[in-house]
Amino acid sequence: MQRNPAPAVHLTEQLCRPQRVGVFGHRGVGKTTLLTVLYREAVAGRLPDLRLAAADVRTAEYLSDKLLQLEAGQPLPATLAETELRFHLYHGSTRIELLFKDYQGEHVALGREEPIRDFLRDCDALWICLDANALTTADECLRRQQEVEQLIEDYLAVEPGRTMVRPVALLLTKADLVEESAASTQWADAFAMTRHALRTHCPQSELFAVSCLNPRRAAEALVQPRNLGAPLIWLANALQTQDESRLQRLWSLTPQMTHVERSVACVVRRYPDASSTKQHQQRLRGAKQRQRRRRLLTIAASVAVLFSSVWGYDAFAYQRAARFGADHVDDPSAVLACWQSFQSWHPTRNWLRPGAASAEAERLRDLSRQARLQKGELRLAELRRRAADPDADPEAVWQQFQGFRADYPENDVAGELQQLRAAIKVRRDEQIAHRAQAAYDDLVTAEHSNGSDLLALITQADRFLNRYPGAAYEAEVRKRRDGYVNRLESGDIEIARSYSARQPLNFQTRREHYQRYLDKHSSGVFTNEAAAALRAIEADWDRHDFRSVRDHFVNKPGDIPELVARCRSYLAVHPQGQFTAAATELLRWSERVTTVGEYRVILRDGHFDKKVARFFSLGPDLSVEIEVAGVRYGPSNITVNQYDPQWQYEFPRRIRWKLGDPVRIIVTDHDYWRRAVVVIDSADDDPLAIRLLGCENWSGPNRVTFESDFALPHLPTIE
Repeated sequence: MQRNPAPAVHLTEQLCRPQRVGVFGHRGVGKTTLLTVLYREAVAGRLPDLRLAAADVRTAEYLSDKLLQLEAGQPLPATLAETELRFHLYHGSTRIELLFKDYQGEHVALGREEPIRDFLRDCDALWICLDANALTTADECLRRQQEVEQLIEDYLAVEPGRTMVRPVALLLTKADLVEESAASTQWADAFAMTRHALRTHCPQSELFAVSCLNPRRAAEALVQPRNLGAPLIWLANALQTQDESRLQRLWSLTPQMTHVERSVACVVRRYPDASSTKQHQQRLRGAKQRQRRRRLLTIAASVAVLFSSVWGYDAFAYQRAARFGADHVDDPSAVLACWQSFQSWHPTRNWLRPGAASAEAERLRDLSRQARLQKGELRLAELRRRAADPDADPEAVWQQFQGFRADYPENDVAGELQQLRAAIKVRRDEQIAHRAQAAYDDLVTAEHSNGSDLLALITQADRFLNRYPGAAYEAEVRKRRDGYVNRLESGDIEIARSYSARQPLNFQTRREHYQRYLDKHSSGVFTNEAAAALRAIEADWDRHDFRSVRDHFVNKPGDIPELVARCRSYLAVHPQGQFTAAATELLRWSERVTTVGEYRVILRDGHFDKKVARFFSLGPDLSVEIEVAGVRYGPSNITVNQYDPQWQYEFPRRIRWKLGDPVRIIVTDHDYWRRAVVVIDSADDDPLAIRLLGCENWSGPNRVTFESDFALPHLPTIE
């Protein structure tokens, strides 16, 4: 059974995460310099059997800036922001992920509660950095030891015992400032408080004197590290010992196998060549095999229990159904329902009793036959009783008989059903004849009292024909119904006729009247007349609407907006009309003339009065120019001394014109000097002035004839 899952989960997370190493030290103790120089030396191979690599880009960029400052001979400035530094530590075959935090030294001073303290409380190993230069000042030395003492007290407050399980190393930085001969004695005396606390509460503790810089340099380099490899080697060994101890504790907690697998995989990845690694792998394989065997045994036991339970459940239900069948032999329907319930609620019954399926099916077939026979006899007895009852409704008895014969055709023994049918049918026919007589009398009465409501009479007649087919009055009722329908149709068609005569131009309403007749009388007497009337109305409507378009075009061909509106209205109302092509062509022509187009123009001939010639002249020397929208074309060739000139001149440049552009024709006499003898202007209100260039143009007795490819659309005539 799993116990204490929370400690196992916490221990697994501690094992598998990157190892957190806390660097504790006050301001100016050299934390940033220590981490930077450690990286510089370990990554360059200056520390034997050690390599410290940056694990992410942020760490590499942060340390590169610090290294450049140190290489340039500049001491590092004070750290202001808290920064995570991630490394990979390689020691032999060991590879450990490390997480440091660089921070501002004031945050660990006495009385300060900063976020860095949470990281230090949760770290896996601790470096306590003390400045060896503090040996010269008693106040400073005491102050720093009190800060360390407060840190150790924070650890002991959360530890279950009175010892710290995490490894702790005391690093005396700037050791090069103390004389080597007296160093050990001075440290022992100066840091007695800290060393005593570590000996008492920290079984895994060590002391290292390290140095990174040479502040007394002259021409020497600033970076001169001493004894930096020892702290890293100690850290790698201490973390390996701690991981093995944590893994042993995890085994003792009996955790879930997933936690153990994850933890063992992490330890194997970090320490692949350690002897304990293979032991943990073998132990994990054995535990997984035992767990697999336990699961198989549990599954087998569960299957056996389930099989036994189902078999017992089915056996009990089978015995109960068998007892019920024995106790109710005279009620096969109830016995059949009991066995069918057993079938529905016990689907595994035949799996547990091989060979029982065929016997059970045969039993159900026998019970079904017996139940059907019993039910048929009961229904036949009830049918005989109601047939003999004079107060029973003959129609209801007849329907009951029809249902019985459909359900039990095999119960016709010795023609008994035929005799029963004849007796029931006689009573039913008498009842139908009596009701048919009453319905016919009601129809005749309704015809005399309310003969104008033809729809009600037709409905009443239809009801008679549906309810009493083959009755004595069927032919008479059918004849009367035909008369009602003819009267109703005549009234409806007459309404449509009279309205069409009164309102010949209200095409939509005329069509609605005839369509209403067709909707009411789809097979009526006047159906052909109504259909022909609809076709005639459609044709008249089509001609009427297009006549409006044609008349407007003939009277005002230049009124393009109104012409377009009428054409579109016609096409919307008559999409399949007789003049659809003509209306569409009008729309295309309207679009062409409202944009600038180019037209071919030919000057044919002319006729001029003799008064246009000068005195002492044999005749005028005439040429023609055209001005369209302010643009001049020509002049044409000059005919010499002619009053009936034949120019036959095609203007080489096409005439550009759009709707509304004015046209001017200028005839010039070239005798002696140029003189305009005839000027013909288009009317101010003529938007189709281009027509002047395709016909004869008169100015008094003078005429000029043109020909052009501009043409008005040809509209069909309307009958």
